[in-house]
Amino acid sequence: MQFCEECLDGAASEPLPPFCAVCGGPYGKPCCADSVPCFAAAVHDGAARDFILALKYRNARALGFAMGERIAAAFARPEADCVVPLPLHVGSRRAYNQTELIALGLASRWGLPVEARAVSWTVRREPQTRRNSVERAGISPDAFAVSDLLRGRRVVLVDDVYTTGATVRAALAALRRAGARPAAVALWTRRLVGGEPSAAWLEGAELLL
Repeated sequence: MQFCEECLDGAASEPLPPFCAVCGGPYGKPCCADSVPCFAAAVHDGAARDFILALKYRNARALGFAMGERIAAAFARPEADCVVPLPLHVGSRRAYNQTELIALGLASRWGLPVEARAVSWTVRREPQTRRNSVERAGISPDAFAVSDLLRGRRVVLVDDVYTTGATVRAALAALRRAGARPAAVALWTRRLVGGEPSAAWLEGAELLL
């Protein structure tokens, strides 16, 4: 599937200020001391949303690498040793992991290796699109297994969309439990829930990035 490079650039032209993986608020406040920053290229709306849907459901695999490049271009590279994509759910029928494709593009721009099999689901779960916000929030850190390959390494965790943050938080907890050192989370979009205005995230972004 062909895509317009200019349109993709436009979709990632207003990256969000870094936000906290724990509370979801702007990163850097005292409560973020034990957290890591999340970097999202766009709000989950409009063209940015359309691109991720095309990547996930229309076999537009080339989009993943290109989207990862845009994320990497929008933010300074954190101090890290490798990039780790979140895995597909156990039993997924998708022939490819869209998050791994994003991670490959991001890693190529940041000059980091990708550990694509270092994190895996230990339980079978329904796709997130079939789950409400309460169900999404109920993810245990035991839902992930982490390879010893990551022990002692500084990790950038990659996902496609951040909604409640439950999956990201569970994966970060599993990484820490395995001796890895989470450095940041990189995402294509953040879905705003609970009436959060996108202007609150886009306003002042130049000062926070």
